[in-house]
Amino acid sequence: MANKLRISNSPAAELDLKCFMNLMVVLIPLLIVSAEFAKVAVIDIKLPDSRGTQTDSTQTKQSAEDKSNKMLLTAIVTDSAITLGAKGGFMPSLFYREYHRYITKDGYDALIEYGPGISPKHPDGRELTDHERYDIFLYSTDDKREIIKSAYTKYGELLTDIEGIAVKSVNAGDTVFALTNPRRRIIVSNPVEFESKPLSAYDELKNRLMKIKERYRDAEDADDLIIAAENEVIFDKIVQIMDAARGAEFPNISIAKLRG
Repeated sequence: MANKLRISNSPAAELDLKCFMNLMVVLIPLLIVSAEFAKVAVIDIKLPDSRGTQTDSTQTKQSAEDKSNKMLLTAIVTDSAITLGAKGGFMPSLFYREYHRYITKDGYDALIEYGPGISPKHPDGRELTDHERYDIFLYSTDDKREIIKSAYTKYGELLTDIEGIAVKSVNAGDTVFALTNPRRRIIVSNPVEFESKPLSAYDELKNRLMKIKERYRDAEDADDLIIAAENEVIFDKIVQIMDAARGAEFPNISIAKLRG
């Protein structure tokens, strides 16, 4: 007997969407929170009026050179060097090692080398504070980080030769110059009157600035100096660099920040 096709007249079963909707309610916020969005930055750039994208509007002549009589002298200060630069180029860097002198109320007096990760401590074990720091010394170094020694007068004046180069020692009959402004000529009669001690980077900086001043005294900005320092450079050190610059007849000093 042939099978007969059975047709059910019962209504179709309805889908239960509650579980699916619950899943979407939880999943959609999760996806939104975890999504990464691209950041779009807009840089406002103003091109010269004579420059364009078409041939008839494109600048074809070379820009005029800066023919002003300005030095744009800048002292770049980092945690280990001072570099003098101007419109014409840079001088060799003046490298140094930094020492801090601390004097505490209980009479503790010490000269401690400063550097990254160094925390100066009192003999009782506590860390010394900035309020107990009395002075900052910068001693010039050679390419091996060895401190350079130079000759000084009993008044603490650096001695140089006629070309402004620091001398290490003196002999009877030598003609040297004390780092005053203007330089004071000295004919050595008794070498014992002079002492050899670490070359201060402040003195050497003043020495270099005085030579620049003597050579470019007619520049439009002959009295100006920009000091550009890293964020980590202690402000007290900047103040002493400013004093050295004023001693070299640079009264107009601007402070700038080096970008990392």
